[in-house]
Amino acid sequence: MNKKSVLVTVFVTILVGMLGISFKAQRVEASGTIYIKADGSIEGTTSIQTADNVTYVFTADIINDSIVVQRDNIIIDGNVHVLQGTGQNDSKGVDLSGRTNVTVQKATIKAFGYGIFLNSSSYNTISGNNITANNMNSIFAAYSSSNTISGNNITANNLYGIALYYYPNNNTISGNNITNNNLGIGLAVSNNSKIYNNNFINNTQQAALLSDSWNTIWDDGYPSGGNYWSDYDGTGSDPDGIGDTEYVIDSNNIDHYPLMGLFHCFDTSMGTQVNVISNSTVEDFQYFDSNSTIVMHVSNMTSDQTFGFVRICIPHALINNTYQVKIDNVEPYYVNYSLYDNGTHRWIYFSYQHSTLEIIIIPEFPSFLILPLFMIATLLAVLAYKRKHALTVTRG
Repeated sequence: MNKKSVLVTVFVTILVGMLGISFKAQRVEASGTIYIKADGSIEGTTSIQTADNVTYVFTADIINDSIVVQRDNIIIDGNVHVLQGTGQNDSKGVDLSGRTNVTVQKATIKAFGYGIFLNSSSYNTISGNNITANNMNSIFAAYSSSNTISGNNITANNLYGIALYYYPNNNTISGNNITNNNLGIGLAVSNNSKIYNNNFINNTQQAALLSDSWNTIWDDGYPSGGNYWSDYDGTGSDPDGIGDTEYVIDSNNIDHYPLMGLFHCFDTSMGTQVNVISNSTVEDFQYFDSNSTIVMHVSNMTSDQTFGFVRICIPHALINNTYQVKIDNVEPYYVNYSLYDNGTHRWIYFSYQHSTLEIIIIPEFPSFLILPLFMIATLLAVLAYKRKHALTVTRG
């Protein structure tokens, strides 16, 4: 190859590389209504891919327009991408009408009339989504039963965050952040739903019974507790993270165990979850399975906050010994290691004077193990010394 050919080849290689980098930096957009059909095929776009006709994954950064689901027993994985509408009041981000056992997860759904629409839908799961800025409702469920709505961020919808209408039965709503909506949650002719461990923050109206509803449960009992309500004005004299007085929606709808801090749920590498209630900002959470240790960093929510607390629920599968809590390497201001234990989970509570702090929770070895461990460590040290001495003599 002559010198000129070499230069051309180098130039083309650099150009292709630059084009590749440019292509990767661009946002991919798709548009048009998407139908996931009863036979598993997709009509309307190539911005969703399937895995064994069970899991449907967003592959476009932005999908403009709706998804209409016509198939049961599938997972729709947003893959942290965006499903975005044009703000029309009758539009639906994900339409699950008539569907059973469909999971919608990890999507950002915004600028529709209804973010997720359920009508005569049952046993579906709406989990881990960001559903925001929809004109009517973030999640609307009518004539729908036994659905689970958990772990979603439901924010800034002009009308309702969640609406349960027209005989929805036995739905479970837990672990959601429901923030800055006109109405956080509205129920009409609804019965037997359970609503707990949600954070209702700065909604114009937190919750409302728009017509007769029956047997709605607003807490999970003690010690799991109810919901966090940003307008709750009760106090918590008992050191357990639960308010002393009830949060009353109306005479038949009462949260008996309102939370004194925000609810957080963290996944771990062991496949279990750790629940944390705190009046501090939880900056991060880590669990290390190598030594069964939990590490958290917390900071004060406001500049004048001087007192903080954490109430944490730890599965026995993660730490099944007695605990030791260290905050910046010192004991907490107050700690209760035996707040509650149901045989599979243990609840502990501790408080502290506030600043930005590192919290470490480690298992303590039972005292009867200390002497055997000391003897083993001593034996290993002696063996290591003898081995080193023997090698030195041999080399000599």
